[in-house]
Amino acid sequence: MQAAPTEVPVAGCGGTNNAQWRVIGALNTMTGQVCYLDNYVVGRAKVIEMYQKLTQVYPQAETLYVVQDNWSIHKHPDVLEALSELPQIEPVWLPAYAPWLNPIEKLWRWLRQDVLKTHQFGSQGEELRSRVNGFLDRFALGSDTLLRYVGLQGDGLLANACRPLRLYPT
Repeated sequence: MQAAPTEVPVAGCGGTNNAQWRVIGALNTMTGQVCYLDNYVVGRAKVIEMYQKLTQVYPQAETLYVVQDNWSIHKHPDVLEALSELPQIEPVWLPAYAPWLNPIEKLWRWLRQDVLKTHQFGSQGEELRSRVNGFLDRFALGSDTLLRYVGLQGDGLLANACRPLRLYPT
């Protein structure tokens, strides 16, 4: 005798990748502060808007090092032109296929585990969006808990490797 298959609720996606709601964000590795933007399309315009937001959030910073993967949008001519007009932003390019080197990837993992993986709002996009925003808003003023979770505080390998560089707090 076979057991009947269990149905798992699945969020609707509207058919194309651009119909999925997306989030772009930045993690301050000193304070644990998270800045983010969300939209149904995250492309050149949102990446540029994110850079501009970072310069507004950190107006006194002489240099903002922005760790980025090799997503083709990051090197699009429009984005590079915007970067030339924001001289305080210094991109730091990660090697291809090395997300473990970017601490914000661990924040996205935490978000997926706590909010997205078990959500029951497949047909309630606004409720899901509200929960995602609520999760990220917890870090709007910074968080030592987040810094520990992503490995930038404590005795982990990343924290120890970065400590001598004085890039991260001790």
